[in-house]
Amino acid sequence: MTSFSLSLASALIAFSPTLSLLFLFTYSKAQLVIIVTTSSFFQLLACLLASLLHLPFKGVQNVSTKDIFVVIPTSVISQAFFRCAFVYCYHKVEAVIENSIQRHEQQARQPLQSQHHNGSADSSAPQDLSETTKLKLELNDASAGVAAGVGFGFFHTVMLYGTLLASENSRVGTLYQDSCTVMPSIFNSALMAFCFGILDLVWMPLTFYGMRRLKDSLSRRSRSNVFGSSSRNEDIRQMQDWVYQKDKLGGKAALALVLFTHFAAAFATLPNQVMPVNGCVLALPLLGFITILTGFAFWYFCKNNYLPREQQQRIQLARRHVD
Repeated sequence: MTSFSLSLASALIAFSPTLSLLFLFTYSKAQLVIIVTTSSFFQLLACLLASLLHLPFKGVQNVSTKDIFVVIPTSVISQAFFRCAFVYCYHKVEAVIENSIQRHEQQARQPLQSQHHNGSADSSAPQDLSETTKLKLELNDASAGVAAGVGFGFFHTVMLYGTLLASENSRVGTLYQDSCTVMPSIFNSALMAFCFGILDLVWMPLTFYGMRRLKDSLSRRSRSNVFGSSSRNEDIRQMQDWVYQKDKLGGKAALALVLFTHFAAAFATLPNQVMPVNGCVLALPLLGFITILTGFAFWYFCKNNYLPREQQQRIQLARRHVD
């Protein structure tokens, strides 16, 4: 049986990116906890879809369901699809909640307006932030993206590492494999789960960024179609969706960056499968490098314009209101 100290240390390494943010950031707000729970469910749906996509290859001769060139593409595409699906559902629910609160505010504002017309209202009284504004301040794309990354990353770690962690505590001795003879498998897998946990915390906010920009782009196109627009302007808008520039990353470009880096991280683990001995010596540095590079790309492209202009203006308005 693996020693308790080794199991505990490995588990803390594997789950530390998501659990730390869960307890320090999302746990204090009910809305963010709901996002964490819902995004975890979408991660489970992504695993289900990946499993279903593996089934057609099960009966193919000379192709195993564990073949890396089948497992990796289907898993990456499934997770990318459900990331986008989650953000799409989030935008729909966000719009419904905002409309509901706005109607409630209008109904509550009517008696105050009648008092104002009658001269009984105190015009010098400070105006509080509306419920809609408070909700949008708490559920901006940054906080929601991090919360969704916590949910996706936590259950991604459970699927990658949970089974090995449970089995290691029930077997005699500590497992070493040919793919990594220099360290126990439980520790090698913990390091990989740690990297993928950090990557999920980057991929999900980046997906929020890309989906928000695509949503805004589609709304502008629909308005231009109503009022009339030249084909040249339409071509320019489509090109902007694929822009890779500092602080001007396009929506489609952001989603493509998520997909590309996920494929790169997944294929970085190939040495564990193709090298006869100690593939982890190459796989772990590669995965760590891709993790750092992905984080840097997110910081470089989105640091100054991650939030949409509307959300930035709302935060500035709230700061002036507090001051």
